[in-house]
Amino acid sequence: MKIIEAPQGNLLTSQELCVSSDISEAILYELVEHSIAIPIEGERVTEWQFTVSTVILVKKAARIQHDLSLDWSAIALVLQLLDERDELIAENQT
Repeated sequence: MKIIEAPQGNLLTSQELCVSSDISEAILYELVEHSIAIPIEGERVTEWQFTVSTVILVKKAARIQHDLSLDWSAIALVLQLLDERDELIAENQT
């Protein structure tokens, strides 16, 4: 996994996130539009800032899209269900 060092703390620009995740800006726009990747700062695309941990989420979403050929809204649902499953597993282990 190629992750660019964030020059300002733990934040990545849109371009840095795309390079780190090996996705195009068009795909990043889809991910943001479907609330899969959520910028924590910035109003415009060129100003968006993401946490470094967003790279893992974006790569997971891109892999699901590639493997299952789902649309982005379905991928958002899959990711939500996977999170809920992980929470339930964690709760049952305590």
